[in-house]
Amino acid sequence: MLSKNLLSEIKRRSELLNSLKPLSPENQAKLDKKFRLEFNFNSNHLEGNTLTYGETELLLIFDQTEGTHDFREYQEMQAHDVALKMIQEEASDQERPLTEQFIRSLNAKLLVKPFWKEAITADGQPTRKQIIPGEYKKTPNSVRLANGEIFAYSSPEDVQNEIAELVAWFNEKSETEDPVLLAAMLHYRFVRIHPFDDGNGRTARLLMNYVFSKNSLPLVIIKSVEKKDYLAALNRADTGDLNAFVEYIGKQLLWSLDLSIKAAKGDNIDEDDDLDKELELLKQELKQIPDSFNKRKSFEEIALVADNSIMPFFNEIQHVKEKFEELFVETENFLILYTYTANPSFETEEKYEMHNFFMGGSNFSSNDFNKKIKKISIELNLIALKKAISKKDIKCRLIINFDDFHYTMYDILLKKELIKLPYGRYFSKPQIDAAIKSIMNYIILEIKQATNLKN
Repeated sequence: MLSKNLLSEIKRRSELLNSLKPLSPENQAKLDKKFRLEFNFNSNHLEGNTLTYGETELLLIFDQTEGTHDFREYQEMQAHDVALKMIQEEASDQERPLTEQFIRSLNAKLLVKPFWKEAITADGQPTRKQIIPGEYKKTPNSVRLANGEIFAYSSPEDVQNEIAELVAWFNEKSETEDPVLLAAMLHYRFVRIHPFDDGNGRTARLLMNYVFSKNSLPLVIIKSVEKKDYLAALNRADTGDLNAFVEYIGKQLLWSLDLSIKAAKGDNIDEDDDLDKELELLKQELKQIPDSFNKRKSFEEIALVADNSIMPFFNEIQHVKEKFEELFVETENFLILYTYTANPSFETEEKYEMHNFFMGGSNFSSNDFNKKIKKISIELNLIALKKAISKKDIKCRLIINFDDFHYTMYDILLKKELIKLPYGRYFSKPQIDAAIKSIMNYIILEIKQATNLKN
């Protein structure tokens, strides 16, 4: 059973969401897309699919592929999306009971087509077996627990009867049992049987969300970054603590309800720490291994960095300036070039207003000074905060250093490195967004402190 506090909180948020319904078509579309991407990406990622969040969106929303993944991974992601629609359509008919055939059809859809998979025999020897989508297992399956013990799922000869019992139990309880308890127990009991040779986890999470959809509740997403917590809750249920898994699922439902409430209110549901940004940043970071540093600094490479990394960043800095203009007496931003002179021990400083420099489509490659750039600085000056108790200027300064094999953007005031890339690679949008967020957080904090507003 759910704890009283969790049950009460789920009820409160469900009632709030219902009071905000129906959502506007625009907000409903945004929410549906968010849940669709989150569920498909995370459920597949839990099972080892390597498509990123961004690649999942490209595939499911735009029907385009990117990356060098196995073709089967693209197929399974698309098939999972179809299976999601299947459970939502099935749940829309309140009178239709759950059937064994529907469960098998879900697994058949998920696995797409027959394939061979590496396996281990009962005596620990490596082997291969053919996976037939939608067909119950013909050989035993098991899992190695964290403590090294082997946990055996239901034997193949028991599967048919145990699935029939599970379906009968669900249909008997579906009208009277709390939906969170019902969904969690359907998931858990199905996993304990593990009726198929592959796709059991994905099928279990689909069946769980079939219950939520049937009860007009939002999809529950098991985040792949929380895989350890998810498995730990399942393991605790294996030891007899079934409430641990029910509570875990209930807490995930709270996240989904909060997301739905935000969408219903018209708030932004694209969080700053969305997995797509996180993964895109991670992709960029993982590429920065030593073998990637295959280009040495040259004036041509610096010009390309300036055009493809710094100019797009400048545009975002301009937007930051515009956002704060009404709060200050004056605002300005500058591009500062530090250039080589005839005497290498000295450097000169050339200062350009960003707007004037880029007028007429000008860029670094088309200017003579690109052949003498040593480093570049970006300055954003917000002068005389109107609401400050005493005169308050806020200044942001970023330095782009060009080293032999990479270039780095460093925040002088925050004393931290924001972006570091080898030549030949340029700032991605998630990287720019993260750097801009850091700058805006600093400015907002300074304003609050200068006006004695609470953080």
